[in-house]
Amino acid sequence: MPHKFLENVTYADVAFEARGKTLSELFLESALALFESMANTKTVKPKITKEITLSAQTIDRLLFEFLEEIIIIKDTDELVFHNLEVAVDEIKKSVHAILKGDKINKDTQELHQDVKAVTMHYFKVEKQKEWTAQVVLDI
Repeated sequence: MPHKFLENVTYADVAFEARGKTLSELFLESALALFESMANTKTVKPKITKEITLSAQTIDRLLFEFLEEIIIIKDTDELVFHNLEVAVDEIKKSVHAILKGDKINKDTQELHQDVKAVTMHYFKVEKQKEWTAQVVLDI
């Protein structure tokens, strides 16, 4: 399972675990879990494209800032998302993503929680057989 929502990590927020064989897969699954916590992605049309390019000192910080940037775009541009393409450079600790979505519309979209931020509470990124991340979203 590429990502799953965690029930017993937090009670007032949303928590998920994402997995990927590569960092790009991990970032993709983390973003999809974030998208799904905000809206049913099947009800969001991929009409508007947004690009994100970031770098950071560490991979865990890169994932944190990547997810935060998605939330900032959601808040400033009033968008929810359908899907994305993402590429992570592990050596440069950088990410480039193309997000597809649409303006928030409660009449045509099934909206879920209004995610405010990614928290550092229980946040972790690890690599064993595959990459895993645990993320808590403040709602």
